[in-house]
Amino acid sequence: MKKIGILTMYYGSNNYGGLLQSYCLCKYLNDLGYDAEQICFKTNQMFEDDAISNQSPSLLRKVKRFLMRSVSKKIAARKDKIKTFREDCIPHSEVLYTENNLSECNNNYDAFVTGSDQVWNMNWYEHAYFLDFVNEEKSKISYAASIGMEELSDEQKATINDKLKDFKAISVRERRAVELIKECTNNPVVQVLDPTLLFEKEDWDELSSERIVNSKYLFCYFLGKREDTRKLAKEYARKHSLKIVTIQYVSGCFRKCDAFFGDIKLYEVDPRDFVSLIKYADCVITDSFHAGVLSNIYDKNFFVFQRYASGKMSSRITSLLELFGNSDRFCDVKEKESLEYIEGVNSMMHSSDRKTIEQEQKTAYNFLENALR
Repeated sequence: MKKIGILTMYYGSNNYGGLLQSYCLCKYLNDLGYDAEQICFKTNQMFEDDAISNQSPSLLRKVKRFLMRSVSKKIAARKDKIKTFREDCIPHSEVLYTENNLSECNNNYDAFVTGSDQVWNMNWYEHAYFLDFVNEEKSKISYAASIGMEELSDEQKATINDKLKDFKAISVRERRAVELIKECTNNPVVQVLDPTLLFEKEDWDELSSERIVNSKYLFCYFLGKREDTRKLAKEYARKHSLKIVTIQYVSGCFRKCDAFFGDIKLYEVDPRDFVSLIKYADCVITDSFHAGVLSNIYDKNFFVFQRYASGKMSSRITSLLELFGNSDRFCDVKEKESLEYIEGVNSMMHSSDRKTIEQEQKTAYNFLENALR
């Protein structure tokens, strides 16, 4: 049985979408008959973050710590619950690798996959995600790698070109990423589904926890800090007599925008609960790619907003919603960021384009089978 090592943003992650895609790609490959697992890799950036956290706190950091003291135990409990899911539900290496010993992975795996998620975002370039530690005789494959950028500089293109020369197969997640990577390499580049879209609704039902909130509710999952989006969510919830459910301080630190937002503030939420909160919601308003994925899978009434006013995540969401035929639910310009607009979209029946999804699932299957054969 061929052993596959997957390198993505898995180790130490508390991000729901990132962990769900890690879970899905492992399970999908294992169901195909491979022996796949996530490689536990601690980046140099993680070491730098540890060093920063150990420095003497600034006045602002002291104030934030004071404000967070009352909820710090709840956030710690959430991280523990997520860690349990990460370690118990996602196959992973027993060894924790770093820059110093990552090349030793070659002794344990027959082929390597990088992705999904933003492993190729050059704003936080990590050369290991380009599998440059892999020996020549081993297969190097990218699956649904994301750049998370709309443009690349000439220097970034040159770096990517150099790193991709000996890849056996290259696939990315967004249409824009196909265009950008094709400018960097002569190798074929294929657009494939995010691993979470390889799962059927029944698979998600099996993973989901039981219903958490018994009343009718609007689930708001915001990774960004936009106050205007939260204000609009309040207007929508008030009009439809819905409770606003949030995962409090999802970033793990104090944010003013989170402090007084939401009627039901949840803390101890793991990826199973995250799926449940979307599954049973009456409506979802989010700025998250993976919350958009699950909203589509469950045919929810949902709206996705820009996480940043600059629109840095447009290509991810545009590709996703075009795939499902739900582009009108991306509130990406000022004219769409209004109660009047979402009420107009709200009145239209919608369902996911299953035929297109099934075709794309076949494309993903063929890509992986050919690449790993």
